[in-house]
Formats: sequence, structure tokens, C-alpha cells
Amino acid sequence: MRSEGELWEFLRLPWRIYQHDPYWVPPIISYQRDFLDPGKGPFFEVGEAQYFLAFHRGRPAGRISAHINRLYDERYDRITGFFGFFECLPEPKVAAALFDAAADWLRQRGRTRLLGPLSFSIYDEVGLLVEGFDSIPAMFQSHNPPYYPQLLGNLGFRKTFDFYALRLTQRFPLEPLEAKIADILQGQNLRLTNYDPRDLERRREEVYDLFNEAWSSNWCHIPLTRKQFDIFYEELKLLLRPNLVRILLDGDDLVAFSIVLPDLNPLVKTFNGELSVWKKLRLLYAAKYKPVKKVRALVLGVRQRYQGRKLHHALILKSYVDAVRETPCEFCDLSLIPENLRHYMKAFKVFGAERYKIFRIVEKDI
Repeated sequence: MRSEGELWEFLRLPWRIYQHDPYWVPPIISYQRDFLDPGKGPFFEVGEAQYFLAFHRGRPAGRISAHINRLYDERYDRITGFFGFFECLPEPKVAAALFDAAADWLRQRGRTRLLGPLSFSIYDEVGLLVEGFDSIPAMFQSHNPPYYPQLLGNLGFRKTFDFYALRLTQRFPLEPLEAKIADILQGQNLRLTNYDPRDLERRREEVYDLFNEAWSSNWCHIPLTRKQFDIFYEELKLLLRPNLVRILLDGDDLVAFSIVLPDLNPLVKTFNGELSVWKKLRLLYAAKYKPVKKVRALVLGVRQRYQGRKLHHALILKSYVDAVRETPCEFCDLSLIPENLRHYMKAFKVFGAERYKIFRIVEKDI
């Protein structure tokens, strides 16, 4: 893309793709523009990207990004390039032209493997939705039309890895669950508690270190840079409710935490991509104070030397107990869960959670 006008077309194209999709949540244009801006977006501290826009019969019909990540290169290999922000009408020739352009840009930089969708990293919106098209995505989840998997399959893409979203709608008696929490923690000299907003800034470094350590063995994990973490941290802390955030302490040291958020996507959907001061206030009220019917369990991490003690069970149980007791919650989204974390899947399914969405990473040789 070469002009401001083309960037605007790139940002606005999804409104054409999803005009008849009742489950699509329009992105906030101002946020996405900054995210894609090499002068503002945190990704560009460690990578570079190029954006492509395709036209069909004189109108924008598809878009894609191609990018490389230097931290991925250092940790894994130097042959992989990535694609993201893919949107396309059901036009095979348009899709083929977009991927040809992305592949050509990546080949010029020595890449022979194309992987995605990652927009831009594993901790941004990821994956091609291949199951669960009949419901609105939760916060920070991707969404796409049902014809995308076939469109990419016809271009030679194959599955690399899946992430799952589970939903929990059952309610259980709380007393036995509280007894189970106590049983897990008995004799471990650990304290499970809600986070204190007054203590949040003091623990910033601990959260940063724990995040990068706890997920270090996950598929395609790339440690967050300080800039990436700080931006994420500043945005997220505005949405936190003390009764939905759990921390596990060994003395005064943070050894595990979990974050559950009210799902704001039903409200964001009504904004149609715009965010005024009034709408920001509405989001803040919904995040902090409005009765919650749906939540997303966003993050759960345990320091490596404390893993294997069923502490993730205690965090899951405590989050469930407090969500049921203190909110009118009817739906809990548990995502994104890497397909190889079978112990997490098993723990969630004990409480009646069922899979309702699959987000797939695909690849092809270029």
C-alpha cells in the first residue's frame, strides 16, 4: 500500500466482508490503525511488516499482511514468515493473488515457510476459526466467515496447530469446591487471594517475569518485550475487577495468577468501530461495575518450579467459585488453550466445560 487512502480501505474492508454476519464484532479503528503503524505499534520493535490490498472489479476485495519477527528467528528458525489480518470475499483468484504477494515479499527476505494467521504474534489475535461460527467471539478472539478454511485449503495450506475455546455454563455447589481448594493448598505454605489494586504497580515486574516464564514451553511462545508488556499491562489494568483476579503467593512472592474479565465484546459490537469519550466511559463502567453475564478466563500462569502441584486447579476453582458467588455470570469462555495442554483441558472438563470454537494455525511452503 502506498497511500493514506489505501490504508483506510485496508482498515474498512471488513465492513464489506461481514455486512451480513450477525456475530462479527467490528474492531476499533483508531486502535487498529495505531497497532499497524510502524511508528506506534509495539510489534515493530522486533519485526517488520508489509500490507497488501487486492481489488476486484474496481473495489477492495481482500487484504493481508506479511511479516517477519526477529525474536522468532532467534528462538526457532530463520525460514518462517507470517501472514495476518487476512480478509477476502469468496473469490479464489483474489485470495491467491494476496498470498502470492505476501509469499513474494517473504521470499525476498529468505523465507521458505508461510505460517498464520498471526496478527502479529501468538499473544495477539490468532488463528483461523474452523469451528464455532454460530456465536459472537469473546474479547481478543478472532472471527472469520465459514468459507475461509476451504479458501486456504485450496491454496495448499495445512494444519500446524490448534487452539481451543471452551465454554462453561453449568453451576455446581460451591462448598465442595472450596473444600477442594483447601485440600490442594494444604501443606504447601501458599496463600490464594484476590489482587489488591493498590498493590498492582509494585508487582508489575513480577507479573512480567512470571508471564514470560510460565508460557515459555508453550507452542510458538515468544517472550513479550518490555514495550509489548507495558502497553498490554496499561490497557488491561483498566478492565480488572479485584474479585475476578486471583494471585497465589509464597510469602510475598508471586508464584501464580489468573485473570478473568467481563466480556465486553457485546458492547464493543454496538460501537461499529468508533470510540468516543462517552463510549470509553461506557466500557469502563461495564468492565468495573456492571453485573456480568459472560466472562472470559484470559490468563492463567504458574511459575515453572511450582508446576505439577495442581495449583492451576486451585486457581480455576477459585475463579469459578467467586464468579458464581459474586456475579450473575451465565457463560464463562475459557480460551485460548493450546491443544497440547491436555492437563488444562482435563481440569476444565471436570467442571462441565465443553469445546465450542477451534482456532487453527496453518502453513505452506513458499
